[in-house]
Amino acid sequence: MRNKLIVLTIITGLLSINVWSQSTQNDPSNQFKIDGVAAVVGDEIILNSDVERDYIQALAQGFEIENRCDFMENILVEKLLLTKAKEDTLINITNDQVDRQVDATVQRFLMQGSEDEILTYFGFNTMPEFKQELRGIMRDQAYISEKQEMISRGLDATPEEVRLFYEQYHSELPEIPEEVSLSHIVIYPEISEENEQKVIDALKMHKKDIEEGSSFATKAILYSDDPGSSSNGGLITNVKRGQMVPEFDAVVFNLQEGQISEPFKTDFGYHIAMLEKRRGQELDVRHILMQLKPTPEEIELSKRKLDSIMIEVEKGEMTFKEAAFQFSVDKYTKFNGGRMMDAQTGEDKIEKSRLPANLLAELSRLNDGDISTAFEDEFNRQKVIRVIKLEETIPAHKINMETDYARLKNLTISTKRQETVMKYVEEQISDTFININDEYADCEFRLDWKKTN
Repeated sequence: MRNKLIVLTIITGLLSINVWSQSTQNDPSNQFKIDGVAAVVGDEIILNSDVERDYIQALAQGFEIENRCDFMENILVEKLLLTKAKEDTLINITNDQVDRQVDATVQRFLMQGSEDEILTYFGFNTMPEFKQELRGIMRDQAYISEKQEMISRGLDATPEEVRLFYEQYHSELPEIPEEVSLSHIVIYPEISEENEQKVIDALKMHKKDIEEGSSFATKAILYSDDPGSSSNGGLITNVKRGQMVPEFDAVVFNLQEGQISEPFKTDFGYHIAMLEKRRGQELDVRHILMQLKPTPEEIELSKRKLDSIMIEVEKGEMTFKEAAFQFSVDKYTKFNGGRMMDAQTGEDKIEKSRLPANLLAELSRLNDGDISTAFEDEFNRQKVIRVIKLEETIPAHKINMETDYARLKNLTISTKRQETVMKYVEEQISDTFININDEYADCEFRLDWKKTN
């Protein structure tokens, strides 16, 4: 439980690890609170430790706080949204979607230290253990985000609403740190047929060994490159159509129980899969993924290829936007000229200090409008070759209407969205099972969680 608490805290930016560990170690009474159930919303449980996490961090940041009631209500809102999201048949959170969020989160952590330092910091022994914990957290967050999006879909803000928002809150709005606007093109190294065939042959050998009595689970632990399932013997449970990439679905949903597929290819590499159990339209599947690993020579050859494409761009024979559309394997940016977006804000301005070290190193050699030389990188857990274009550098500044209208509009819409979501939550309370510990009986909540009316 302590591991989960700490991970949750860091993701939401709420808790100092040192403060938490000191408080739990030095106050034995706190151990009871950590294990206690503070409330139940639908099928979701709120632990006292969830409330304590937020409360302790607020104290550590110097806020004057009378009680824990506000923190409890924030979590009650999240749990009600999570409950309603899981009941909504229109919401489908895929494993691929969760894995991308997990990978992005781990990458942000790794910007602050090595893998060993991160694992030690969070109290995990292995990266698969850590990622497995993150998956549960990220899946819940994805459900909540999807439900909020459905509730508030279509909301917009007029210029007059943005102006009024700015006039009301401009003194409280933050200083914007230095940002950059970037575009990129990503290609996979060209793998030789010989190199690719070695992977296929290895998987065929694993299949033969398993059919002759070897353990699929053991093979997956030893040989699979899928960090999400290898430590669990390659097992992925409760797979529904659409959760995995189409090529994976096309194979596994046509298997019989116990049957092992021939090697097949997805964007992640080559797989073999075995159907463990079929329950209607849900499957339990084991798989072994072997990624295509380019040789140093193949990497250099691909660098030269991408550099030659950039020479054509510099000569005006094609635009960067055209090159991104034609060559980039990043399906999320290739249709908008390769323009990179900030995953947290959804904007095309990215806080420079939050970029990975390798991108910062490339940027240090560029002026606005420049394109880097091709360099080796990782994308979707695979080796890639990448170039970046520095579109614009935006110096640190106080947020204002002239340079930050898009951001202010988003803030205005976010405020309207919050109001809309809170109205929805208020309407759902009467139809949701809610039980709050007597410890919070004196709380004056904004919403009627106790259903007194």
